[in-house]
Amino acid sequence: MARGLGPGQNGEHLSFCRLCEALCGLTVEVRDGRIVKVGPDRDHPVSEGHMCVKGARMVDVVHDPDRVLHPLRRTGGPGEFERVSWDEALDDIAARLTAIVAEHGGEAVSAYLGNPASFATMHPAYMNGFLKALGADKKFNSMHTDTGAKNLVLELTYGNPYRYTFPDLEDCDFLIVIGGNPAVSHMSLISEPRALQKLDAIAARGGIVVVDPRRTETARRYEHLAVRPDSDVWLLAMLLRTVFEEGLFDPAALDARAHGWRELRDAVTAVPFALAAERCGVSEQAARELARRFAGARTAACYTRLGTGRGSFSTLTNLMIEALNIVTGRLGQQGGWVIGQAPIELFKVNANPYGTRRSRIGDLPLVLGITPGGSLADEITTPGKGQLRALFCDSGNPVLSYPRGDRLEAALDQLDLMVSFDLYVTETTRWSHYVLPSTTFFERADLNELWGANAPRPWVQYAPPVLDPQGEARGEYEIYAAILQRMGLPSPLAMLGSPANPDPTPIEAADALLRHGPWGGEDGLSVAKLSAEHPHGLRYMDRVDAAATFDLVHYADRKARLWGDVQAAEFARLSDAGARPDGMRLFGRRRLQSLNSWMHNSERLTRGDLFSLQVHPDDARRFGIEDGAPVRVTSAANALIVMAEVTDDVMPGSVCYPHGWGHRGGGWQRANAIGGANINLLASDDPADWEQVSGMCLLDGIPVTLEPA
Repeated sequence: MARGLGPGQNGEHLSFCRLCEALCGLTVEVRDGRIVKVGPDRDHPVSEGHMCVKGARMVDVVHDPDRVLHPLRRTGGPGEFERVSWDEALDDIAARLTAIVAEHGGEAVSAYLGNPASFATMHPAYMNGFLKALGADKKFNSMHTDTGAKNLVLELTYGNPYRYTFPDLEDCDFLIVIGGNPAVSHMSLISEPRALQKLDAIAARGGIVVVDPRRTETARRYEHLAVRPDSDVWLLAMLLRTVFEEGLFDPAALDARAHGWRELRDAVTAVPFALAAERCGVSEQAARELARRFAGARTAACYTRLGTGRGSFSTLTNLMIEALNIVTGRLGQQGGWVIGQAPIELFKVNANPYGTRRSRIGDLPLVLGITPGGSLADEITTPGKGQLRALFCDSGNPVLSYPRGDRLEAALDQLDLMVSFDLYVTETTRWSHYVLPSTTFFERADLNELWGANAPRPWVQYAPPVLDPQGEARGEYEIYAAILQRMGLPSPLAMLGSPANPDPTPIEAADALLRHGPWGGEDGLSVAKLSAEHPHGLRYMDRVDAAATFDLVHYADRKARLWGDVQAAEFARLSDAGARPDGMRLFGRRRLQSLNSWMHNSERLTRGDLFSLQVHPDDARRFGIEDGAPVRVTSAANALIVMAEVTDDVMPGSVCYPHGWGHRGGGWQRANAIGGANINLLASDDPADWEQVSGMCLLDGIPVTLEPA
């Protein structure tokens, strides 16, 4: 392994993957200025030679002939662009943005931040700094299709929406997985590259039960408990009721760790077992047995992911998951449910407490100050104070990720200014006035400064650029800073500057925070030390400190809150829900080789069967649907024609289709040719149809009808 290679120099470079939370260590072979091979770093202190197929295929994105490598200016209809210079683009953007702010104020400007930004150094911070410099505070991201309910529950339960709870996999004996598929997602929201190996060890020690409407890749590997789509809240009510009724908890220990458990006990005890079992499709006996196994295990945790955050009771579901872990004594238990600590902490104080701000469209409470994503089209088209006139789309594709992308497309064309930073002309960016070429993670330096907080085996790593930016691509920070400089405004990270360095780059800002963080100091962590002494990464803790979890609860008494106004209101709503409505329910899935929508131009990642509507044989017979035949799926919002796959992997009464497909109109030729449908077209963008507490869009459990097409 060559040491100290500069960007683009021949040889094998050390890096790490920035596609998901696993952050696997990589080796990257460069020859004649191009990446020729991406492999696993066998000396990485945590991934230890593990790498998934997507990390290896990132080379296809870096050198994709369809990649945008020069600034593009729209000349006509959507997707019609001409190449311009950076100065032409930035001068015009700054001038138009100045005019919009002067006439309509900063509230007319917003930005959408996509998922890849979560794995780039300080990216959310400098996007926020850009908006703040303009006097803008309306932000969109993927939160309301992903983590929003979880973030709200973290704030309500522990006082800080940024500190995630997760299972301590190293010493866990029994794990419940609800709405997650770690065999495909690599244990999303948890930084553990060898997650599947850890899960196998848990299954060998005690057991893993996967709760899902589909026999997922993870469920096939362990135990599967089938549950109806959008019904996890009812199963959790049965689990908690069993724990309370059968005394499977320690009241004195619970008093020492949490407030409000008695009110919670009374609420779950009022949920009839018969109704809950009918709603979720799990018998009382099966639920009681699962609760006993969980409470009786030496160590245990209940882990949840996307499937519990996009339904009609997303917040209450996640509240009860935290409660199940807390009531049974798993919070702060080694091998249980923990909060970790990163080498830096950006979010000690929540600048946007829940309930202090509400959305312009739908009058919904904001979580983390983020505007509900399903309202983006109406924010653009609805006249009045705060109407959006300018949008910066940063590394995202909301036309495919938000509900009713067809309405969003029409709205985007009404903007006075739309600027996108992206690798491709996509379904979203084709509506831009400018598409500005951004870098891949192999063309920039990064520090995994935040994700150590979610790691059972915490580590930190600095990766220098492997290549110089291809073509004329630039980093997003550089673009934001150049626009603000032309407007005479402070840089995006000026708030993190110092007298010695008032205008830090993302790496400089992260380095300063690292050196002044818990593992900093004179001989402590720094970018220079990591680069020189620990190029493979450094485990700054042998494992997460489970006992320190209580020190990280944000409330002054370090006790969790299990009851409050939100819980009371949501249990009241649950009590009014009644019997399960008839009809089919649609939910989503993901593929191991797919990442949302942005890696679908790789031929090697999109071979074989990609997408199908999975239908149970009983439902196929009932509706006259044949395997491999077209089927019309109709919701209250829209209708689509997709191909059917008849399989008993899904529960009767449910159908399943992957998200992120339906490419058309963009500049990525293979993605456009693949086909498939944008399943989010069936979701509602009416705020009245979302969960009112968190603003989460209803994307799992959508009522649909089926018929042969």
